[in-house]
Amino acid sequence: MSKAILVAALLVTAAAAPAEDLSPRTSTQGGLSGFLFLPESEVLDMGLLRVQARLDYLSLKDALGSRLILPVGATWGVTENVELGGEIPVYLDDETSDGSLLGDISVGCGWLYETARGGTNLVLRGELRLPTGSRGRDPGTELALGCATGTTFRLFKLQLSAFYVLNGGRNPFEDDITDRMKFSAGGTSFLTEDLQLAASLQGNSAGSLDAAGTLAFNALHNTVFFWTVRAGLDGAASYSMSVGASWTGAGF
Repeated sequence: MSKAILVAALLVTAAAAPAEDLSPRTSTQGGLSGFLFLPESEVLDMGLLRVQARLDYLSLKDALGSRLILPVGATWGVTENVELGGEIPVYLDDETSDGSLLGDISVGCGWLYETARGGTNLVLRGELRLPTGSRGRDPGTELALGCATGTTFRLFKLQLSAFYVLNGGRNPFEDDITDRMKFSAGGTSFLTEDLQLAASLQGNSAGSLDAAGTLAFNALHNTVFFWTVRAGLDGAASYSMSVGASWTGAGF
């Protein structure tokens, strides 16, 4: 409960910040636009390319060990209102597995379906996870279909997302297929001209619930450095910390 109150406090702090352009400057898990645990209702403009790398430290509950992961991703504004994204995770240190470096590769597509007056957007998203990682550590084959919506108030931007997920394990033609819903809710705002705050709750119908906060600093031209902390309220993750950088510029 105290962690949920902390997230609410972060959102209130964001609402007190000056109004700025709240378009995404980083990518979420899987490579599409957003913050690490908060998909956003925006897509990259046509022709732009975003490249992002981060270092994740994940601590698991019940003395299950920890993991150090280096996910590298890219996002491309392929046409007007459509972006493509992908991410490749590399396990630098994993106390829970057979030592395989490569995790499950993710690819995805986002389509800005509708933009309404007042800054409200609706983005339809599809994400596919390929079973290139290790059994027991990585989720395996997954297909997620859903949407992200958001609206901009004068002081901050509210973001919501929901996805239906099908999981087929290492071999979707032989393993059992399971399904679940996943969701996120949060907000973003600029604390200063170059410092942005995001806070969110993320969970799924299988019983996982996390609270996360991100600080993103626009330190160099077209480059954002970010720091994310996540607390596991329910589920296998105890906590995680991430640091990374994202560059956005002219693509193809």
